[in-house]
Formats: sequence, structure tokens, C-alpha cells
Amino acid sequence: MRALVPLALLLAAPVVAQTGPTEATPDAGGRIETARALVEKMNIDRLLNFQFASLMPLVTGNVLGVMQTSSDAPAGIKQVLATPEGQAKVRAIVSEEMLAAMRSRYPEIREAAAEEYRRSFSEEDLKAIVAFYNTQAGQHLLALQPQLQQRLAEFGKGMGRDAGMAAFPKIRARIEALAKTQAPAATKQDKK
Repeated sequence: MRALVPLALLLAAPVVAQTGPTEATPDAGGRIETARALVEKMNIDRLLNFQFASLMPLVTGNVLGVMQTSSDAPAGIKQVLATPEGQAKVRAIVSEEMLAAMRSRYPEIREAAAEEYRRSFSEEDLKAIVAFYNTQAGQHLLALQPQLQQRLAEFGKGMGRDAGMAAFPKIRARIEALAKTQAPAATKQDKK
């Protein structure tokens, strides 16, 4: 859900006078329906499609890695994975099946999102947010949301890579220092 909390809501926040999160109370008079209308208006399926498609290279890479290194993987699977063509076919299968499995859960995700909005906003706020999305600016925001998500994801990947490169020498030094402090204790125990 973290990525589902839409960038759109963050951008729309100044337009909408929010009273802050409301108590998680039973729906008294249509608030869940308004929250569902908001989720529908936001076209969360399109956002989910983008997010899951963006994750597929990581997912398929992890699945291939597990299959290639697993000692109990059947020989036939290892044979398929021995060639780049076989790997490409397996990646396509994994991606297709994972995306299908995720898409089958979209109704559940939409309902969970609606419940979170119902819990977090008053009926008045939900109606104001829906009204914003009905404006020209709101429609423009919804139309640009996938591109904004893609640009932010690319920025995040680059920043994560740079942060990793900056952090790795310190991580390694700290782990090596930890290993040095652990080594004498292990040696003493081995001698007993």
C-alpha cells in the first residue's frame, strides 16, 4: 500500500482542506462508497500495473537465481536455464504468471485502499478530493501520474545505487571489524 498512497493525493493536499485522520469508525452513511468512488477515479489498476511491471525484472531475476542455485531444482529446469534463450523464456513465464496472480488480487487491493481512505478522511474530505479529480487540474494529474511515478522510480533507483556505493565501504569496514571481534571468541570456543 505504501506506493499506492498516491502522489496525486500529496499534490492535491493543498487544494483539499483536510481535517486529519478520522477515527476508524463504522461507515455511517456512505463514506465507504465515496472512498470507493475515489479509488475508482484514481484508476489504481493503472498505477498497480505500472508498479508491478517495474518490479518484474527484480522478481524474475530473483526467481532465476533461486532456480539456478537450488540443489533440488529438476535437471530439466537447470538445462533450460543454461542458455540465454532459456533464461529469457523463463523470465517471460515468471513475469506473465506473477502479473496474472497480482492482477487477480486488484479487487482486494482496491477495497483495501478504499477502506484506508474511508478511515483516514471524512465524507466531506473524500467528496472534495473526488471533486478535485473532476477538475481539469485533477484530470491532468491523473493522466500524468504514470509518467511521474516512472520518473520518480528512476530517480529513486539512481539515488539508491549512489547511496549503496557510498555506504558499501563503511558497511564492509564495519563488518570486517565485527568479524575481528568475533574471531577470537570463536577460536577460544573451538579450543575447548
